[in-house]
Amino acid sequence: MNRRKAFTLIELLVVIAIIAILAAILFPVFAQAKTAAKKSVHVSNYKQIGTSVQIYLADYDDVFPQAFVRRPIERTWFYGGAHPVPANAISTAPWNTPERIGMAENFWANSLQPYMKNRDIFEMPAAQNTANNIAGETFNPATKAAKMGLTMNGYLHTYSGTAIDNVSVVPMFWNVQSVNFIGRGLSTPTLVCAGVDTDCRFNAGGNPNGESGSSNGGYYVYSTTSFPVPQYGKMGVFLRADTSTKVMPNGTAVDPNGTGWGGKLKDPWNNIQANGLPGSLWPCDSTFNGQGAGSAWCYFRPDRTE
Repeated sequence: MNRRKAFTLIELLVVIAIIAILAAILFPVFAQAKTAAKKSVHVSNYKQIGTSVQIYLADYDDVFPQAFVRRPIERTWFYGGAHPVPANAISTAPWNTPERIGMAENFWANSLQPYMKNRDIFEMPAAQNTANNIAGETFNPATKAAKMGLTMNGYLHTYSGTAIDNVSVVPMFWNVQSVNFIGRGLSTPTLVCAGVDTDCRFNAGGNPNGESGSSNGGYYVYSTTSFPVPQYGKMGVFLRADTSTKVMPNGTAVDPNGTGWGGKLKDPWNNIQANGLPGSLWPCDSTFNGQGAGSAWCYFRPDRTE
């Protein structure tokens, strides 16, 4: 009778070493494949959103949706706030009244919904999620709070699509940071319009229409110090006004000295911090491309030509 020879200790160690080497080689490959898959989903979602915006524009005389909404009682713009998505997502005051729900329905993520019929495409696949709700607020159990990973370029708030100088470069939507806000949607950069019953629209010559001035020159950038900027390496996904979706630099210092205008049009951030949190931005001034004064974020201006 033949007896099978058992593995020796050396043979077992060799097998374990080979498995360890293969794992070291394959695990990064698997991780890269997983990241690439998430990026593909991200790009696909953006393309669907771009198509929905084009249908919306056709129905609304080529005017973009509201990046932020007007308060129903005060008649002032809620320009710096996080809006419920869907409109009835929050069941606690002040968002649980018919007036406030009607207000939130005008926010871009809600007004575009009839053309999308899917809130899951708002989610950023590679991002972490915020806490379930803001302190003191309760979500409506009858509806699903959306995961909002993207944000609208607020300079396009009620702006005419035909007034954009170069639709192939002006972003409509992007991801400020690698995070999904639960049940809340934002627009950034955004306009600062603090007047009562005033129009609010991007003005190439300075402050937004209807504003005599503000501490931010009429423009405001939302970011949080809690979440990193980088999404796919040092790249981010941007949906342009012509509905093209591109993976572009996001948080890379194009010009380390901060003096070249070229960087202001190639990357929304001048740089990011070493820990990945937001750093400085590329602001504009009166010398920008021969255009008007104002502190609007160069990368997102609808009057940029390149």
